[in-house]
Amino acid sequence: MAKKKGGFLKAAVGIGAAVVASKVAYDKYKETKEKFSKEEQDSLDLEIRKYNSIFDKKIVEIEDEEFLGCEVKAIGSKLVLDLGLAVFEKDVYINFESIASSVTIILPEGVNVTCDIDRKLAGVRNLVDNVEEDGIHTVYIIGKAVTGSVEVIPVNFYVDDDMDDEDDFDDDEIFANKEGADITVINKSEETLDSSEDKKEDKKESSEKAETISLEEV
Repeated sequence: MAKKKGGFLKAAVGIGAAVVASKVAYDKYKETKEKFSKEEQDSLDLEIRKYNSIFDKKIVEIEDEEFLGCEVKAIGSKLVLDLGLAVFEKDVYINFESIASSVTIILPEGVNVTCDIDRKLAGVRNLVDNVEEDGIHTVYIIGKAVTGSVEVIPVNFYVDDDMDDEDDFDDDEIFANKEGADITVINKSEETLDSSEDKKEDKKESSEKAETISLEEV
């Protein structure tokens, strides 16, 4: 009996510890979320705005206004910073920190990118091709990524990729081995139709001639 009581006691202690740990984690999440929201709200009137996300999906779009830089924090989130329609009048900085998150930064044509990202178990891809031209501004992306991924892409990158796939469509290549294949012609040309009609007329005339000869013999 004493062993059973000891087992029940250990189980109760384990369950209690799990409940306490869950409550601590939830309180920490709630506190961080409130902090993130307050930081973002307070930055609305500042030159450098803050965009934060915790265990959420978030898309930030900046359109038809000058982008002066920003700070980003993401925890367990999927965050997209879409600057495809933003205006760049000078070099800018994007400072970010992501933990177990997927962060995508979309940039317009006509800007260069320099990445300085401290990463741990995280994948980083910069797909923007820099050009050496006067008047081109640079976006400096500086931050830390712990697990997850960071991707920097030019606007319309995936659309252009799809169009390239369409350009690769080659009729000659696809139908190169057409011998032995069943080919069904859906739309006949006028020449083909005229030929068919001529054959029908020839058959009709031949039939009429045969009928006339049979009558004369009678």
